[in-house]
Amino acid sequence: MAMRSAWKIQKPESIWLVHEGLEKKGDGWDAIKDIPTLQLMEANDKNFEGLHDDGLCGSLFHTLKSPASRANLLRLALLYKEGGVYLGTDVIVVRPWNDLLHQPAFCGVEPVAFPNNIYKSLNPFRWLQCGLQIVFREVCVRSPRGYEVFRLFEGKFYSAVNNAVLGAEPQNKLIERAFDTIRKMKPEDRLKRFRLGTSLIQKLTNNQSSPEMTVFPSSYFYPLGPEVSAHWFRKGTDTRLDDMIFADTRAVHWYNSVEERFLKTKLDRAWFEQHPDTAFAEMVRRYATK
Repeated sequence: MAMRSAWKIQKPESIWLVHEGLEKKGDGWDAIKDIPTLQLMEANDKNFEGLHDDGLCGSLFHTLKSPASRANLLRLALLYKEGGVYLGTDVIVVRPWNDLLHQPAFCGVEPVAFPNNIYKSLNPFRWLQCGLQIVFREVCVRSPRGYEVFRLFEGKFYSAVNNAVLGAEPQNKLIERAFDTIRKMKPEDRLKRFRLGTSLIQKLTNNQSSPEMTVFPSSYFYPLGPEVSAHWFRKGTDTRLDDMIFADTRAVHWYNSVEERFLKTKLDRAWFEQHPDTAFAEMVRRYATK
């Protein structure tokens, strides 16, 4: 649906599906195989050539076991070499992003309860604040219209960059610094969760705009933030979709973590057909159907 919506709404020159061992069958393949500009790109060592990192990232790519960590490295390499807009597969494009393309690079923030720098804090009151925010957010997740309540207090949460939507021109200087930062990491840190993804991009941007990368508000790509995004899948939300996205929303990152925690099942065609009265189903109908 990410690729289907990108084609329908943005009409990009090309859409690259970067993969490892893609099987050209099933509902997913059937949904995208007729996209005119679709190109399949299998991940390989050539993706990491010319990064001026002495081959570190290519070697690290083969060392990493987590698909998410491997994807983090791959997106940085391809954006630096080729430029473009990276989208995770748990994204649905709802408006064109042509007006963002004059930026050297762009990404967006999301509201988080536990910022990365909290783990270095010895202030018990700061830890208490984070704990209370988690409890409050959980209440909003479970309440029928909790996303509306959460938005009243979203400004109290920490705004941190997410890399699920990441655009950059070729040879972008901030992306270039990412490889130098990886090189300076301790070998064991490179293998830790999030270190090559959100943690890295947050460190490089300091969660704010610079001449090298524009950081947009959460409304652009994360209109419902982590956990609260479960509301995309609640019954009866199909009629409230226009209230759940904003006038400046370009893409909705719906966080595939909700599949395991809230849906308790895989999000597939069968789920979609059985839950037509959800905001997610309405998004698919509007922005991702043929």
